[in-house]
Amino acid sequence: MITVQAIFSLLRGYDRDARPLFVRRGNTYRWRAIRIMMVALAVVIAFLSEPGGAASPPATLAPLIGANLPAISDYSPTPVYVDLVKQGRRFGTAMTPWDEKAVLADDGWPIGDFGIFLMTGMADIQGTGGTYKVSFNGQAKVEVVASNATTANPHYDAERNVSTVDVIMPQGSNQLVLALTGTRGNIKNLRVIRPGYDPAEPPLFTREFLQHIARFKTIRLMDWLETNGRDNVTTWATRTDPARTHYAAATGAPWEDIIALANLTRQDIWINIPVRATDEYVEQLAILLKSTLNTQSRIYVEYSNEVWNPMFTQFGINVDSAVEEVRRKPQSALAYDGKKDKYLLAFRRVAQRGKDISDIFRRVFGDDAMMTRIRPVFSGQVVRPHLAEMGLEFIANRYGPPSDYFYAFAGAPYFNLGKRQTEEGLTPGEVLDAFEQSVRDIPAVNLIENNLALAAWYGLPFIAYEGGSDTFGPGSLQAKKQASMDPRMLAICRQYLNNWYASGAGLFMWYTAGAGNWDTQYGTWGLTTDLALDNAPKIRCMDEIAQAAPPPSSARHQIPGSFDAIEYVGNLPPYKPETRGRIRYMHPGSGQVDYLINAPRAGDYSLIVRAEAGRAGNAISIGLNNRVINPGFELKATGWDAPQDNAAIPIRLTQGLNTIRISTTRETSGFGLTALTIR
Repeated sequence: MITVQAIFSLLRGYDRDARPLFVRRGNTYRWRAIRIMMVALAVVIAFLSEPGGAASPPATLAPLIGANLPAISDYSPTPVYVDLVKQGRRFGTAMTPWDEKAVLADDGWPIGDFGIFLMTGMADIQGTGGTYKVSFNGQAKVEVVASNATTANPHYDAERNVSTVDVIMPQGSNQLVLALTGTRGNIKNLRVIRPGYDPAEPPLFTREFLQHIARFKTIRLMDWLETNGRDNVTTWATRTDPARTHYAAATGAPWEDIIALANLTRQDIWINIPVRATDEYVEQLAILLKSTLNTQSRIYVEYSNEVWNPMFTQFGINVDSAVEEVRRKPQSALAYDGKKDKYLLAFRRVAQRGKDISDIFRRVFGDDAMMTRIRPVFSGQVVRPHLAEMGLEFIANRYGPPSDYFYAFAGAPYFNLGKRQTEEGLTPGEVLDAFEQSVRDIPAVNLIENNLALAAWYGLPFIAYEGGSDTFGPGSLQAKKQASMDPRMLAICRQYLNNWYASGAGLFMWYTAGAGNWDTQYGTWGLTTDLALDNAPKIRCMDEIAQAAPPPSSARHQIPGSFDAIEYVGNLPPYKPETRGRIRYMHPGSGQVDYLINAPRAGDYSLIVRAEAGRAGNAISIGLNNRVINPGFELKATGWDAPQDNAAIPIRLTQGLNTIRISTTRETSGFGLTALTIR
């Protein structure tokens, strides 16, 4: 990147031959003019590359692949901040800082001697050795605690009230813990700057981190924001204060840092609203984003994270909030139809809160920004799409098309080891075999077509808020680690993502970017174990997918064409004979069948239903994309085992995926669907 400092050097009058730009030497004016034009162009480029400029992301960034950023912590091998304090633990007592029990003043700084646990688990991470520059306001003795490091060059500048000291840590050391004693309770603004950075003007983020995430167009900040389990954030006043230290370990990164990152990289951001956040909080956040975030970065907005998941506290908070709302206000929209099941109310509330957040962002950013720059996302559980349908159906019935409030419907289609997830004694090859089988099974296990059809029915694209390789749990830990670094992992990852895109799904947010510790039962999350290992299979997969064109659609029903009625949503080959019963014995009120079709272009088409019926009077309802287009289409009476095409029904399709829904409205002798044709 061309820096402003480099341009100033050019403007001071020197070219690459160390000759002044503005000296006449024969016929050199033309060359000097060209050089001046090049400098001017460099100035423009540098301006557009600086935060606050208008540079677009690099053209190589694929819009369909993004990543969740890993959680910020002292034990993370992903070096996010240049100042270690920002990802250190809470302040602890001086000689046992890991207890995190230092007494703090209202400004967040200790009122006496204290210590801080800065990082651990770094023995095998490259680039951690060197001299760390420590500085703070006040006077204290800095000591190393339980760490392979030494201090040197202590200095106190009385005029500025600034103390400095060097901490030298050899490469291969595992952790860094410091104690400050003799403080008299006057220590403020402690900084511990990594080796290789100017301690006087350090950047916020490390070079390694920025270089690593530059491959992604979109970044999801769920873990940065400590979304899971955060029930203490309500009003705007309770958000993370950027003026306080060690916020990463305590309450999540401040919004200002997220904005600073996006302004630097021009990436799109996917943010998560705390489960208890008030409307005032959401409005103030939207105002902050509008006033300080560059206009190039798009904003995906999601209510909390996996509110459907009972393992997270936000699940119970949402259930209780839904029940309490209806108790206090029996006429609540959540109970618009009189139903009071608490879980139905809860899943409706997730959609309701998402709609409320969408409305607030609309008020702040304006109508033109919605579904373009501002992209509210409604998320569900892929293996139970009916949970999400409760919310989307509620929005459709109570407020109108969900696409007026949400940009996309999202799920998390991981691949894993299946029944061998926690098995001991596996070899790396067996882990990879299980991965390959899981990738093959994803359409059925994760109900991909069901989710695509649900999304298309409500006019939404289907995207992934998370996904990737899941090795979570005990058993065969080293085999899982070795498999994740095996060259076969590249092909598995490619096949996995290509299958996703070929199905008709969109943006995929890998979980996670960065480096992770793969020696524990908590999974081989991350793309590598050390950012220096930048040729890891999962990193290569991200780069190859980003640079390749998406594969052609493999949605089952490409039109124009005909297909067997047994090929309804969720019924995948090889077809079991008994599944034909669902389209042969469709009684009124007993359900419906959906068909997911892929139209090459938007426009007018004809739908022809081929069916067999014992006698006249059997009628079906035909819906398309959340609209009933024929509520009582009567089927011809041809007799059983004598299927016949019925009259063509005009339909209007959108380009891409559409969902046709058929249900029974009237039954005489019964009927059976045999085929559908769209032309």
